[in-house]
Amino acid sequence: MARIGEWIMQKEHSHIMLLQGPVGPFFAELHDALVAQGHSVDRVIFNAGDSVFSARESCLRFSGDLAAWETWLRFRVARNTPDAIVLFGSSRPLHEIARRIAGCFGIDAICLEEGYLRSGYIACETGGNNQYSALAHWTARHRATGAWPTCPDVSPAGSPSFATMSLWGALYYLVRDLLSDAADEALFHRPKERPLTLAVSWLAHITRRLIANVTELPRVRRLRARRGYMLVPLQVPTDSQLLLASRGWNTLRLVDACLQAILRSGPNQRIIFKLHPLDRDGPSVRRRIRHRANELGLSRSRVQILNTGRIGELARNASGMVVINSTSAFSALHHDVPVLVLGDAVCRHDSVVTTGETESDVEAFFKIRHAKRRDMIDAFLADLKAQTLLAGDFYVASGRKTAIAGIIARLTQLHAPTYARKGAQQ
Repeated sequence: MARIGEWIMQKEHSHIMLLQGPVGPFFAELHDALVAQGHSVDRVIFNAGDSVFSARESCLRFSGDLAAWETWLRFRVARNTPDAIVLFGSSRPLHEIARRIAGCFGIDAICLEEGYLRSGYIACETGGNNQYSALAHWTARHRATGAWPTCPDVSPAGSPSFATMSLWGALYYLVRDLLSDAADEALFHRPKERPLTLAVSWLAHITRRLIANVTELPRVRRLRARRGYMLVPLQVPTDSQLLLASRGWNTLRLVDACLQAILRSGPNQRIIFKLHPLDRDGPSVRRRIRHRANELGLSRSRVQILNTGRIGELARNASGMVVINSTSAFSALHHDVPVLVLGDAVCRHDSVVTTGETESDVEAFFKIRHAKRRDMIDAFLADLKAQTLLAGDFYVASGRKTAIAGIIARLTQLHAPTYARKGAQQ
């Protein structure tokens, strides 16, 4: 029995592999925290941007294409199998390969992402996020008494800072594009840009948003007083969710379908397109919306475009929301606002939202819509919080500390029972 106890204690200190994390120092701090608790850690570095935000020890440098990465990782895992692989962005090509290999070897792939509920949450799931999440196959579960299962809750850990995230992102991509080797570019999950072009683009984007915070304020205040518009939050064109899980939808198709729908839904219907805060191509999107609205004879009073405004406040005053797979849908669900989901969002469940496939579904939603049962929505949100979310933030220092503690606790929770069973069998 003593030998079994010693074996279990040894296994409490896991071997963890870290791949790419969010921009900024989050994965370097997670690395340090794991080592401080006695875990062995291998951090894989793929480019100069990763190197800037990495711990000095236990880092492995990889350079090559996807085929070489798969060969290298299989060999590495076979020789020194980790207890878990932790990564951010389960749809990145190199992470898709890592998740597949983890499945072959029976390794937990801990996939992190910005939280489905904002702010103050991160997503931490085994196997994948978004369309790969276990919650994508969710079904409502009644107890024999008819009551919903009791789920543990988490408390948000403050608001993430858009400015901080933008700063980390600008530094990461500037260093990545300037200092990475040519061989590293095969694994870039976002295309390389010229540093000067990138810097000017971000400066112009931030300037536009600062100006919009002032110029759009009167319009946002008027929207609070006059409710009943249709809200359409747009996504960043390079968002992996939009590229891989949209069921054929993109921004231009969504805009055109909504404008056609409002044209056929009566003269009192209004629509607001909310540009994504990280979309640097916002001016181009705005021009395209205006051009198409003018072609259809839709006035500016019926078709509005916003750069700013809290999505929660905008959703609360809306009569409906249309998304491809934007997490803005959760703000609408919170406020009992009907939601039409067109892509493979984690909330694409007929008992929670209205699901659609075609332009005719958009038109039908504009004409007749209703919120789903509150108890079904609450059951889904409760499971979402319990199974996928941790309190914290990837960018602000206090939020990073909270999130790291939660991730380490989740790793311990996943592995401790397994070790105990293995020890008992010996």
